[in-house]
Amino acid sequence: MAEKADTTAAFSRLILALNGALVDGEPWRDFLLLLRDHLHAKHATLILTPPHTAELGTMITPSAPPADVAEYLDRFLATDPFVGLPDGQVVALYEYVGESELKNSDYYRDWFERIDGSHVMGVDIRFRSGFEARLRITRAPGGDVFDREERARLERVVPHLRQAVDIYQRLQTSASEQAVMTDAVAQFAVGTVMLDHALNVLKMNEIAASILAEQDGIRLIGNRLAIASAHRDGEFRALLKAAIADAGKTQPVFMVERPSGLRDIGIVVRSVSIPDFMHTGSAPALALFLGDPERQAAVSGDTLRELFGLTPTEAAISASLANGTSVIETARRLGIAENTVRAHLRSIFAKTGVNRQSQLVHLIHTSLPELALSR
Repeated sequence: MAEKADTTAAFSRLILALNGALVDGEPWRDFLLLLRDHLHAKHATLILTPPHTAELGTMITPSAPPADVAEYLDRFLATDPFVGLPDGQVVALYEYVGESELKNSDYYRDWFERIDGSHVMGVDIRFRSGFEARLRITRAPGGDVFDREERARLERVVPHLRQAVDIYQRLQTSASEQAVMTDAVAQFAVGTVMLDHALNVLKMNEIAASILAEQDGIRLIGNRLAIASAHRDGEFRALLKAAIADAGKTQPVFMVERPSGLRDIGIVVRSVSIPDFMHTGSAPALALFLGDPERQAAVSGDTLRELFGLTPTEAAISASLANGTSVIETARRLGIAENTVRAHLRSIFAKTGVNRQSQLVHLIHTSLPELALSR
């Protein structure tokens, strides 16, 4: 009974880690490490392949050196015989290829034997969109063949993995679409601010943060927007409340006069359509678009290259991200793979002393404000 309870608890932790991967900063890592231990293996690898391309989008093996992963992708992916498995079916490598045939192959001699791998289980999961997920479980040489119970454990994970990957690809698609729209807004140097039903600021983009930091007619006090003129501030709040009360109704553009004498800032207010049950708490209620006619977007790649000692490609990637472009769109614009962009990011992080993409953007926009704007 105790053993069954331990197994159930381990499976529960595994599924929690799998679902947590959907929004985690390091997707899939904890799940793969737990799965490796759950199956008494050496490595657990997840390979995600986007539709309509021969290239892999992502390959994650948290227990293997990154150099080994890169070498596999560069040299041995094309000759790997353990691909194209029946959808959703757990298969053992020696069943699929044959032990004798595998050990006589160049792939085994040049790669598989060298990485200290032996028995392997795998499952491929395919989606109507063309997206594919490949899960591989590797045991070190000298270990036993995966037994019936271990195979059953992996089979119990498959439907949960299928659901998680399906949700993940939908979230990534939504994020990509949002990134395109965000990039379009940034290209026109438009600041965006999200407010909740109490008119508190929930989030804003870098352009809005820069406009508010200047405190030229409008600023941020705590988590509230404030207009310099008390009379106009009252009108502004009335406009915001009307936009919430009359969701969907077009509100007039609100003009903010600047004490500096620069041209007025225009604010467009739009209500945010959300499900009824989210109309409280920190759910967004209004989207504000701040137009500054004095402002033009542009972080210069050449300047970043000089300041941080970046290569031309690293500088171009940094500038693109700082200007609000997503990793996916940056890769497309520069004509390189998404994995290549992420590889360059690791080098950029090391040179700039940051650990995350958000920290890099923050460094550029706050520590180097003179680069963020072209007047």
